[in-house]
Amino acid sequence: MTRYLWSCLTVLCLTHYVLETTDGQSVPLESKHTCVIGAGYSGLAAARYLQEYGVNFTVYEASRHVGGTWRFDPHVGTDEDGLPLFTSMYKRLRTNTPRQTMEYAGFKFPDDTPSYPSGDCFYNYLKNFVKYFDLMKYIQFRSLVTRVKWADDHWNVTYTNTEDRNSYTDACDFVIVASGQYSKPVRPKFEGEELFKGNIMHSHDYKDAETFRDRKVLIVGAGASGLDLATQLVNVTTKLVHSHHLVYNQPNFPSKYVKKPDIEAFTSDGVVFQDGSFQDVDDVIFCTGYEYNHSFLDESTGLTVSSKFVLPLYQHIVNIRHPNMAFLGVVKQVITRVMDAQAQYAAALAGGIFELPPQETMLKTWLNHVRTLRAKHLRIIDVNVVGDDMDHYFANLTNEGGVVRAPPVLTEIRDFNAKNRLDDLLNYRDYDYEILDDYHYDRKYNPRPENTCPVEQ
Repeated sequence: MTRYLWSCLTVLCLTHYVLETTDGQSVPLESKHTCVIGAGYSGLAAARYLQEYGVNFTVYEASRHVGGTWRFDPHVGTDEDGLPLFTSMYKRLRTNTPRQTMEYAGFKFPDDTPSYPSGDCFYNYLKNFVKYFDLMKYIQFRSLVTRVKWADDHWNVTYTNTEDRNSYTDACDFVIVASGQYSKPVRPKFEGEELFKGNIMHSHDYKDAETFRDRKVLIVGAGASGLDLATQLVNVTTKLVHSHHLVYNQPNFPSKYVKKPDIEAFTSDGVVFQDGSFQDVDDVIFCTGYEYNHSFLDESTGLTVSSKFVLPLYQHIVNIRHPNMAFLGVVKQVITRVMDAQAQYAAALAGGIFELPPQETMLKTWLNHVRTLRAKHLRIIDVNVVGDDMDHYFANLTNEGGVVRAPPVLTEIRDFNAKNRLDDLLNYRDYDYEILDDYHYDRKYNPRPENTCPVEQ
């Protein structure tokens, strides 16, 4: 973003947010009602801590199931209730970060679980978490939140019941938004797509490599999904074309793997690339990421919300204008454990366990973060990035909100895994990690079948 736009943003925040505050302490705790949106990893973590802190709460889940993106659903496009799918899970998925960086605080996987468990195994872990903490009684399923609006002294949360198709509105004193970030795919458009006679899809709708056996497939993108699908599809397709510009230690794929630059245009039977070359393909899978989707937030929230960022958030969690609204997972370049820490912080705030700084102080802290981004020549879309500051971020949440301190070794594991995954794509999951203490870990070669899972179903 240009310096002018950064300056305009700073002025906007100073003039727009300092003048109003929300009195979140005017209602006795026992009569308060907290509303949690979403029963995925983050929403379940919030439920655990809200229960622990004695907060009256309800979790609103649009689907019929817990688990969010970690639950495999065979439907494509919409679920059994006609809702857009909130999961991007596919068969034979394994985590691409060690489970030690994904576990809830104080709730570990069995010791003999592979460090890179399957998606099914991780989903079983989530279901066991719900059972262990007896969380199901707090979850209101088939409740699609369509609007969250500030109503002078409380939030009105409106949702559609997908069984009777009626809309209902509940009053909430505190709202925790845990709606996830992997349900609205980013899908670029190219010249000539309407001429293409094959199939075009996003990885959000990918379910199984077998669908593409003996076909010619183009994958677009080399993020986590793009690389993972490449390792699956190269074994079943007659030709796998991979359009990306990632610099990494590419495995010795078979000759049917063809790397290409960005797409220039589609034809009736294939794709022309920016180097002028052509490849005939049957199917195109866009592995091009996801956008935030907070379309249910009314402008009365006082936030600036886009598909790329939400601002201004104190500690990447708290709505500065209305501090009785918290976000989980609107943060980038972090491990999954961060969402658990955020959930404990938000629940402690809802439960009155600690008090936030004055609004002016929170805004100044956020503006200092913005200035740091500018100094690093980053853009406004990076405003929710934690990245290299992750361990410091964990410490801040602990110092202010009493959050269980995630050990610094998790940051070390994250950083090593990020590099090692690109250095040894086909084999990095064959190693198991063991945390020795808060600062050290061990890593051993221990290849096992991909469906190994000692977690009870």
